[in-house]
Amino acid sequence: MDIKHLEYFAEIINSDFNLTIASKKLMVSQPALSQIIKSFEYVENVQLFERYKGRLRSLTPSGDAFYKNALVLIEHYRNMMNELRESSTKIKGKIRIGMPPLFLGFDFSEIISSIIANNPEIDLKIIEYGAVNLGKELISKNLDLAVLIQPTGIESGLTNEFLLKESELTAFVSTSNPLARQNKLHWSDLNNRDLSIFDNTYAIHHRLIERFKAENIKPQKMTFSDNWNYLLMSVKKSDSITVFPSLIKNVFVLNDIAEIPFYDPILWKIAICQTKKKQYSQVEKFVLNTIIEYFRSICD
Repeated sequence: MDIKHLEYFAEIINSDFNLTIASKKLMVSQPALSQIIKSFEYVENVQLFERYKGRLRSLTPSGDAFYKNALVLIEHYRNMMNELRESSTKIKGKIRIGMPPLFLGFDFSEIISSIIANNPEIDLKIIEYGAVNLGKELISKNLDLAVLIQPTGIESGLTNEFLLKESELTAFVSTSNPLARQNKLHWSDLNNRDLSIFDNTYAIHHRLIERFKAENIKPQKMTFSDNWNYLLMSVKKSDSITVFPSLIKNVFVLNDIAEIPFYDPILWKIAICQTKKKQYSQVEKFVLNTIIEYFRSICD
């Protein structure tokens, strides 16, 4: 659970355990808010809330202790961001950051927006490509920083890499798909089935193709796209399967779509990378360190 979800958790309690009120204050759909809590309880094997007929009524002892600690972390995070804004007003310069589409939804939007809003003299440009193309652009020095997936495929020794966040690849299917009734999937469950996955400009494409070869998986049909929305809609309206980082559920409200983890998942490690050179500009060092510290604060 990251800082955003801790704030969601605290707001549910501040709203007297009323998900409808909390969702309106947070501008998050009620099903998404409910799913965040349920997913956390399932993954951590803990019950935070006492429930009656499906409604939240109060905190369990574990939930109460977690809430008190959450308030401390939220306050620390907000103080940290205030200090960041107060201390970063003199940084100037241009910087180009590359990241795959929708990565702004993976907790990057807040820190990028904060850097831009509180440093008006920083000319920050976001370039969106698939991870494969971003790696090439970084090595060609058309980017100062790139958000890539480890292993990046870049020759060892050419870049500095800093791990920001870790997730895993999971399957997404229509709730009407028979696979939706399974708690977990073996990779072999994808054999002889229709798959909709990213095209070869994305790192996820290459990881999946490698796993398919290793597991001798032969899909019945494969559809490729560079569009997240298209891939989600393709499984929503068919028996096709797509595979995304689990983090995608933090970006989209997945109505009528079920997420199913794998028994032996492919880890999804998000890193920020820079080419190695003798000296970095003040703005490069500031933006890189700010992003790294931000992710440390929400992942600790």
